[in-house]
Amino acid sequence: MSLGAARLASVGLAVLLAAGCGPAGPRSLALGVESCTHCHMTIMEQRFSAQAITETGKVFGFDDVGCLASWLAGSPPPTASLWVWSAIPEEGWLPAERAAYVRNDTLRTPMRSGVAAVSPGAAADSLTAVLGGTLVGWAEVRGAAHTHSPTTGS
Repeated sequence: MSLGAARLASVGLAVLLAAGCGPAGPRSLALGVESCTHCHMTIMEQRFSAQAITETGKVFGFDDVGCLASWLAGSPPPTASLWVWSAIPEEGWLPAERAAYVRNDTLRTPMRSGVAAVSPGAAADSLTAVLGGTLVGWAEVRGAAHTHSPTTGS
């Protein structure tokens, strides 16, 4: 093998190894067992759940999109990715920044955020028509984060 080919192989191997060291995508939540990072309630339902993955790969689970938003409003460790579970189960995990959100005060979410995530476009329009409420983006969800202390409930 020539010196150039060896260097190219070394660079290729380094790129492959580095790619395997980054934060992984969302993982399955242990429903009925795992506690929400923010409110400490047991995560019972997938449909309103969320996850934050830090730059070091640590995963934080949430029972409600609103809990993720509130946790982010505090001083969390640097995050690499944020994920929300779609209200349409077939869609699964969606990147939080790219999802659309239906907000309806009568929507019964675990911590009463009234927010359900969905893919933008036709799915979001359909879910809004069914549930009522307003279609908002991630910036609006983060801006409406509740501010109670997770330990005092105030």
